[in-house]
Formats: sequence, structure tokens, C-alpha cells
Amino acid sequence: MNNALFFNITSAVEKILHLIIFGMVLFLCGYEINNVVSSGIIKVQNVLMLFIYLEIMQMVNIFFSTGKIPVRYPLYIGMFALARHISFENIAGLDSLYLAASIALLALALVALAYRDKLIDKKGPELPEVE
Repeated sequence: MNNALFFNITSAVEKILHLIIFGMVLFLCGYEINNVVSSGIIKVQNVLMLFIYLEIMQMVNIFFSTGKIPVRYPLYIGMFALARHISFENIAGLDSLYLAASIALLALALVALAYRDKLIDKKGPELPEVE
């Protein structure tokens, strides 16, 4: 099998999997909204989950518009997931300190990425203009 055919097959599989991820995230958003509507109570947990889903949808959108996934989106998702875990799970002692340190490490990675972009004078991925 030649390289071009392998690349085309791999790209097609990647796009299909990203569409599946997008569909699953849309389903989870609907499920979360249904839980809010059925319970009649909006909790911070629900808002944080919707924010995480929004970040995943933005990441998939950027993939389809540029063909690349910026590293910062998974870092944001990880930070919010850890913050949600700290806030709403029964975590005691050193575990909460370890999780907070993980969030600080992810934030430091985001700062390093921003500094790297300034050093090499590189912008983030260009998003398509909405008409």
C-alpha cells in the first residue's frame, strides 16, 4: 500500500472518529440539560460539565477548520475536570493537595505555551470567519 492511500484512509478514519466524538458530546449535553430540566435545579456541577462539553466541541470544530488540535484545549478540559472533581467529590487531605498541584501544573503548561508562542511569534490556529 502506498503512502498516499494510507494517509487518505487514516485521515478519513480520523474525521469519522471526530464526528463520533462530536455526536457523543452533543448527546451528553442533551442528557445534562435533560437532567437539569427534569430536576428543576441548576447545579454548579451541571454548568461545569456543560463547559467541559463546550471545550470538547470547540476542539473538534478547530480540528475540522484547521486540521489540527491545539494542545491548550485538552489542558483547559483537564483543569476544569480536576476542579470539578475537587469541588464535588469527597476528597480529603493530601489527595486534594495533589489535585490542586495538578491544576497548577496544567496552568503552568498553558503559560509556557503562551510564552512559546510569543517567543517564536506564532499565533494560534486561525478560525474561519463567520459570515
